This record gives sequence, C-alpha cells and structure tokens, in this order.
Amino acid sequence: MNAEEKDEQLWQAVYEARAAAYTEQFGPLPDDILKVMNLNVVWPGGGLYQLAAPQLSPTSWLTSSFGLSNPDMPTTVATEDVVVEHDELGRPVKTSMQIKGKDKVATYPGRPGYGYEFMVLTHGQAEWPLWLLQWAVNSEIQQDVDFLGRVDKYQGMTVEDIYVGGEQMVNILITRARAPLPATFKLPNGEMNLLVATTITDDEMIWSKSNGRNALMNILQKSGVGQFSKPDRPSVFHPQGVDCVSIKSREQAEALAEQGLLRRGFLFPPQFGGEDVVFNIAYMPRDAYMRKLFADKQIGELVQQGLIENYRADPEYEGDSFIAKRIRIQASGAKSLSIDIDIY
Repeated sequence: MNAEEKDEQLWQAVYEARAAAYTEQFGPLPDDILKVMNLNVVWPGGGLYQLAAPQLSPTSWLTSSFGLSNPDMPTTVATEDVVVEHDELGRPVKTSMQIKGKDKVATYPGRPGYGYEFMVLTHGQAEWPLWLLQWAVNSEIQQDVDFLGRVDKYQGMTVEDIYVGGEQMVNILITRARAPLPATFKLPNGEMNLLVATTITDDEMIWSKSNGRNALMNILQKSGVGQFSKPDRPSVFHPQGVDCVSIKSREQAEALAEQGLLRRGFLFPPQFGGEDVVFNIAYMPRDAYMRKLFADKQIGELVQQGLIENYRADPEYEGDSFIAKRIRIQASGAKSLSIDIDIY
C-alpha cells in the first residue's frame, strides 16, 4: 500500500469513527452532508450536518461541522474572489473562485486536523444555525483563527453580531462542550474536542467581559439555558428587559446602554452622512435596533441603484419618556419607502 492509499484509508477510518460517535451520542446522521459552496475545493471532505438529537432530549437538534478534524486538515490553500450565480428562484447554480496557497500554514501538533468540531444546539430545527456554522468554518479554514486555542487561552470566547440570515444577527459564547454533551471523541488520528456556540444577550456578553466566559456559562447552566441556543430568549440577568417608558433622561439611557440593556443607534445613519453626535443617537432595545439597521441597509441598496435621494427619520415619543416609542422612516426618489420602527 502506497502513501496515498494509506492516507485515504486513514481519512475513511476517521470519517466512520466520527459518524459512529455522533450516531451513538446524538442520533442518526442524515443521508446527505450540506456542503459549504465556497469551500468545496479547500475542504472537499467536509460540510455541515443538521440532525435531530433524541439521545439528548426529544426536542433537541444539533447543527455541526463535520470534517474540521479530518486528517487532511488544516488546509494549505484558501479561496478568494468567490462568485455564486443564482437562477430565477434564487438557487445557486454556478460557483467560480480563485485558489491560492496560504502564506503561512497553521500547524497543530497532536491534534486531529484543527482539533475539534463546532456545533450549535437548539430545541427544534432552525435554519439560522447553518448560517452561523458557515461563518465559523470559513473563519477557521480560510483565516486559521484557531477557535480551540482561543477558547482554551481565554476560558471561552464571545463574538458579537454574527449575521445568520434574514434580518437577524446573534451574539455567541463559544465554550468547550459540557455535560450532557461529551467533551471529546477518540478518533484514529487523535482526540477530537467539541466546541459549542451558545447565543447570548448584550448584557450577558458585557457581564462576561468582567466576570469571565466560563462564569457566564456556569450561570446559563444553573438557569436551565445550558448550551442550547435561542436568539430571542430573555436575559438571565434581566428577564423583564427594560421599561422604556420609565427612562426620563439621556443619562439613564446611556447607563443602560453601558450595561447592554439598550443599544445606541442613529436616526440619520452614518452611511448616509449621519454624524456620531448626541442629537443623532437614538437609544433602543436590541430588536428595534436590528429592525432599523436592516431597514437602513435596504434603503442603502436602493441609494446605490440611484432610486432613493431623500431620507428622513422622525422619532415619536410617549409622555416624558426619553426613549422614542416609534421611529418613522421616509425615503423617496424614483422609489419611495415608508417604514415604521416600533420600539415599545
């Protein structure tokens, strides 16, 4: 048996061992693996699986990378200038890209590939974890960020505002897997670790920066959240959120923003020339902030097409609350848009 045949035999043994471990610990793997289109060349044997995980609970679903621990990883090449063409239904039909050798190839002695697989746990099936996993595997394979090394060095890792499709962005806490998940799997090429991304709120993220990421995960476990993700769940620290009507001053709003309970947005967005000055700042809960962010993004695309020339955003207040109850956006030109952002 030559070297190439031995490498192929090891690769297949690793794949089968990992598949058997997932099936035993979580549930049967689907027939088809979901490929990440721009990584087909540099990660030919890898992809994403989304599966029911009845071994964890009747409602558990798992979305996981499958192949970061392959023996042919880390990859020595990266892709750039990726172009994906779609048909009239929005389905990808053609992909082109350039492939180049990496200036510096990551090496992790003793690890199977990158040393881990990356996963998201949810109650019920959801599409957004697939977007998150695409971000994660692209970050690792294309940029060699070494999630495992960073998690171990900093006792966990937080990342803010990752786009996960539609008009949704999430904050995540990345930690090693905790019970009832297995921490590691034994593969023919070494010990594979499991990293789990858990969605967290703004105030939880800020708290973790002062108190530690593992400390936050301890609290999430005690609260019953554990390592399961739900993008719109209440904060474990402030489950009732913020009473916007009771905020009577900029100072109060700013203090809540510092805690992660409000976000600072802009009435007139920076991409249209809006300035970062106090009278252009609008304080709002995170969900309203996101709605305005994506509304401004939609208008920005029309501006680029020359279809919008005028923009205004008028806040409306209730009583003496400092927080606007609603922001009315009017955009006009060859095309006109009227969007109301209800804040509370």
